[in-house]
Amino acid sequence: MLTLHFYLGRELLKAFLMTSVALTLLVVMGGGVANIFRSQGIGAEDMVRVFVFLTPVAVTLILPVAALFSAAITYGRAAADNEVLACRAAGINIHKMLLSAAVLGLFVTVFTYWSWNYMIPNLSGQIEQISRRDLLSIVKGQFQKAKPLSFGKYRITATRCDLVDRSQVSQTLPEDHEYLRLTGVSFIEVEEQEPARYGTARETIIDFDTSESIPRVTVDLQGVRSFDASRRQYYELTHQILGPFHIPIPIKQKTKFENLGKLAHYTEHPEAIPEVEDRLFGLKRAAMTYFLAMDLENHLKEGRTYELQGPQVHYEISASQYRTDDYDGRPSLQDVTVTETRGAEKRALSADFADFDIKRSFDRNNPVIEVELVGEVLIQGIGGEGDHRVVKKERESLQPVHYLDQPQLREKVASFDFLSLLDENNQFSMPKRQTRLRDRLIKRVAEFRAEVQGEIHFRASYSLCAIAVVLFGAILGVIMRGGEVLTAFGISCIPMVFVVVAGIAGRNLADRPEYATLSVCVMWGATAFMYLATAFVAVRVLKR
Repeated sequence: MLTLHFYLGRELLKAFLMTSVALTLLVVMGGGVANIFRSQGIGAEDMVRVFVFLTPVAVTLILPVAALFSAAITYGRAAADNEVLACRAAGINIHKMLLSAAVLGLFVTVFTYWSWNYMIPNLSGQIEQISRRDLLSIVKGQFQKAKPLSFGKYRITATRCDLVDRSQVSQTLPEDHEYLRLTGVSFIEVEEQEPARYGTARETIIDFDTSESIPRVTVDLQGVRSFDASRRQYYELTHQILGPFHIPIPIKQKTKFENLGKLAHYTEHPEAIPEVEDRLFGLKRAAMTYFLAMDLENHLKEGRTYELQGPQVHYEISASQYRTDDYDGRPSLQDVTVTETRGAEKRALSADFADFDIKRSFDRNNPVIEVELVGEVLIQGIGGEGDHRVVKKERESLQPVHYLDQPQLREKVASFDFLSLLDENNQFSMPKRQTRLRDRLIKRVAEFRAEVQGEIHFRASYSLCAIAVVLFGAILGVIMRGGEVLTAFGISCIPMVFVVVAGIAGRNLADRPEYATLSVCVMWGATAFMYLATAFVAVRVLKR
């Protein structure tokens, strides 16, 4: 038997290796992949590295097909040459002849499972790092093609894009960052798939921070003119900071390409899923707007002035009337007076209205509070020997101050458990926009968790199927007694297509939480069916 298995194993290995090499070259060097990378601005040297990384991935995908094909053609040829008949005449149990195919199937199962859970995630991360190193050229290529680029909820286009040195932007900026200058900029801010604000900027500086493992991008819009469609208000700002946030890249590591350890962690802690983490941060910022509104209301109801402080400025704000936007909870004051203190200088400002908003800053976890005075704005210096003339404007923006620099707000944020917002039974009341974001996030958390669980089951069921599929192909090869390549290939496709279709269908069902149980049943049902079908054919059909 050892000689027989060595002989069958050698024939299986030859067919398996030749098929694997042919299919791998076909998948990796098909041409379409190279064109995709080239169109995204990735250089030729990095493309070579990408192909090197893609080869093991392609091998993983085609190994079950190659093993199935080699088993069908090897055992089919042995049956056609009456080798199987000779073994049976010698008293050898035909089922023992399938041990070589079972060993090949076991190897494919182990390799496929290890590759799906560890090798592919690692290679996916390396490919992502290659594309991240070429972020500047990718972004520049997008603008040169007049294609809008997405930065969070903003869509930005520009007529010109240039790479600039830090010294040409500002000597105070970090040396390890890279910068792009845009001119002729127009942008749209999208909320809930509807344009909320749009405008233009005289110039824009994009700051690429690649000092960390996950690069961050900050966009500084300068000379901004924008229109708020929701409030029907026109704004002129000297600077508007967008970000920091992650920039879209052509090859991005997704949750489905994480290793098994991370996927298992995500099932227990869905808030750690990158997509959920980003959405939770957005909800956190929306809740911070609500905290600011409540704090303002409590102060003004008691007749106290509201104080905002920054490193170089201090504001005391009072108003006769107060209101909160029913939709997003943003506070607005009427008949406003503001005392601004900058060192030894003081100014008194009054306006018909004051609008409060929270915007992103360079510190992602510490946004800034922006206050804009609108209507008839009167500005006058107080004390000292400066000019005390009254200046009248239609609007005036106060210097932004960081949210967490305000002691009462910092204490509220530190004491509030934002993860509790993911609990459906949490009755914490918020305005309509925040409530809608929360409900949507809870739904997405359930979807992501179901997707992660579906991915774990898909990898396990698909890998374990390899043994049954290879054995099934070998048995069909013996039964059909066909040594022709086309016949063997056609036989090979039957069980493989069934497993692949069932696995894909099950994984797609897992994207919807209500079908999570059904998806597991479909994937593991296909695996169980393959083993039962293999056992039935081996016992009932092959024996005859």
